[in-house]
Amino acid sequence: MLKTFDKYILKEIAAPFGVGLAIYTFTLLINMIFILSHTLISKGATTFTIMKILLYLLPDLLAFTIPMATLMGVLAGMSRMSTDSEIVALRTMGVSNFRILKPIIMFSVITWIVSSILIMYVAPESNYQFQKLKTKIMLSRAMSNIKPRTFNREFPTYVLYFNDIDNRTNEWKDVFLYSRRDRKRDNIILAEKGRIIQDKDKRRSFFALKNATLHSFDKKNPGKNYFTTSHINSSEEIPEFTNIKQARQSQQLTFPDLIKKMKEYPDNILLAREFHRKFALPFACLALGFLALSLGISTKKGGKVSGFIISLGIIFIYYTTITTFQNLVVKKIVSPFLGMWAPNFFLLASGIIFYLYSSKEKSLNWEKIFTPFRKLARMVGREKIPSTDSTSKLRIFKRTDIYIMKKMISMLILIFVSLMLVFYIVRIVELIDSVIENNVPFFYVFKYVYYNTPEMISFVLPVSILTSVLLTFSLMSKNNEITAVQVSGISLYRVAIPAIFLGVFLSIGYFMIQEKITPDANKKAMRTLDTIYKRKSNTEIEFDKFWVSGKNNFLYFYDFLEKNKSRYRNFTAIQFDEDFKMKLRLTSKYAIWSNKDTLILRDGFRRKFKDNIPEEYTEFTSERLEIQGGKSLFLKRISFPQHMNISQLKEYIKYLKNNRSDPGRYEAKLYYKYSFPFSSLIMVLIAIPFSFKMGKRGTLYGIGIAVGISMIFWGAFGISSAMGSSGFLSPFISAFAPIILFSTISIWLFINIKT
Repeated sequence: MLKTFDKYILKEIAAPFGVGLAIYTFTLLINMIFILSHTLISKGATTFTIMKILLYLLPDLLAFTIPMATLMGVLAGMSRMSTDSEIVALRTMGVSNFRILKPIIMFSVITWIVSSILIMYVAPESNYQFQKLKTKIMLSRAMSNIKPRTFNREFPTYVLYFNDIDNRTNEWKDVFLYSRRDRKRDNIILAEKGRIIQDKDKRRSFFALKNATLHSFDKKNPGKNYFTTSHINSSEEIPEFTNIKQARQSQQLTFPDLIKKMKEYPDNILLAREFHRKFALPFACLALGFLALSLGISTKKGGKVSGFIISLGIIFIYYTTITTFQNLVVKKIVSPFLGMWAPNFFLLASGIIFYLYSSKEKSLNWEKIFTPFRKLARMVGREKIPSTDSTSKLRIFKRTDIYIMKKMISMLILIFVSLMLVFYIVRIVELIDSVIENNVPFFYVFKYVYYNTPEMISFVLPVSILTSVLLTFSLMSKNNEITAVQVSGISLYRVAIPAIFLGVFLSIGYFMIQEKITPDANKKAMRTLDTIYKRKSNTEIEFDKFWVSGKNNFLYFYDFLEKNKSRYRNFTAIQFDEDFKMKLRLTSKYAIWSNKDTLILRDGFRRKFKDNIPEEYTEFTSERLEIQGGKSLFLKRISFPQHMNISQLKEYIKYLKNNRSDPGRYEAKLYYKYSFPFSSLIMVLIAIPFSFKMGKRGTLYGIGIAVGISMIFWGAFGISSAMGSSGFLSPFISAFAPIILFSTISIWLFINIKT
């Protein structure tokens, strides 16, 4: 049975543990929310599927974050008790450090068991199911994201093109289908109408075509054996590619499956590493819990805040060390056992040293770490609300505004710095693996983090202002300052003005960062990342189009571009009549530009048609082909939205429209750049009613509310933005719908508060 003392200790560490778990898991999820939303919704995934994938990801993330949260919970709880002299009081009552250790070990064992179950059984299966579902969605995009006047090349062995869609029947009109199923023959199918039919029972899909004509000839002897075949109804089966069998990676193996694999491949270093990882990572809960106790009871000042910040530093050291040792295992420099357990041994050794130190009733002074924060707080100032005076209300209001603003800014700075530190840790840990593997100087990691900072600010700033407003007003309520303000005749609407002003100021400030700093910083961050990954650097891609839709009903395509000779291989030009029937075909072994508007075709043939029937065939050694649009028609420039400001993005959209490319995704990004800076103001509007409703429930409750609201907001923003990029919503609605929705909810909540 648990004694009252044990329950008190467990209660003290449970709250910061929950907050830490929410913060760390949310930090890892926030990027995935945006990435998955844009990647999967644009491929036809539903919102339910996105939620399902997030649930698949959660066990793997929790196995990673539970040890981190254990450290924060124990360290924050013990630091608070030590700061409030409760540890000293317990010692005077004869309670030893060993007795305090009992509930800590109990709590750490529980998190160790949960983490072990997750990493051994739940996370591998969830990870595998996530990969299967993601692959299926990605490969199925060709079924759900087909657009007219665009060459769809995602289908195995087929290239699809059509001119328009019948709004009444949703059938394609004027269909061109190029087949590579028979390598010896050139096969083109022209159809009046068509669509894809999926037979889910038989797990097969096929093109259903109406009034289709097949054009086919022998590639080695194009002058002979040419035939056309017409069908009123025709079907072309699509090779099934949505059920690709995927081999499980080592991290996707449950513990029993891993043991079987290790028996089959006893010398596999990756399997051995994974075996020890499944034990070592959960054991970190015990090691981190013991170290946190030793540090917490030795702390003089700082409370839960110091515990949170110190835990970030320890987490960074631990995960940097474990990532480094994993790479040493792969390179066979150290054994899998030593590589995976060495960081835990280091934590245990550190914990024992600090535990023995604290047993001598000595304290650690963390003041030097927090001196910069305290200096900053003193600069901001902490003055009290002045007493009211009926003859100088205007002056009182101004000083009240300043008082609230100072408290809010000091809170904002602390939260912003802490969250940025979390993001830095996650980014650095993610990149260490590649830095070691590619033998890149570690300097590039810090260089990338530096350039990636404006992008991080876009995620951290709204969450920081939300949390700071929540905590500022909730702490004022707890200290009865809000009551004092109301008694003096000032309404809550008036009290909220400083927060709204701060939200407007931050929104304008972030808009300036987005326009002046972020695009260039993102380019440099990508170049640095390319250096780390040792890949070709492209901040703007210009590539050659293998399939081109030209003017005067021409289609062009070729097999390969020999860049050293600047010539196309197996170049074909096809012209259709007004009824989308074959009119002319030119095919050559090579094609080269004589000037920007003229191609010289070498060693080919010309075939003329009438009503899809071949009439005339001639061979040539050289022929000129005038192309309206010229060489630029065969080039496509792709710029990344994150590398452009609003004016540059508008110019690029204009370029896409002139080149008959779909600008929908970029238009959605354009409106997103207009709407996203408002997120800081919206977070303030959301925080105000919630902070007054919280009453005196405390700091941790406020942080929990902030994390929950942030996840909902980012989820709504990510899904809405992705739906705009994929064409499910108009660009304007997709960008501003979350802003309007959350503004409406926050205003309604605020109106219903008793002021």
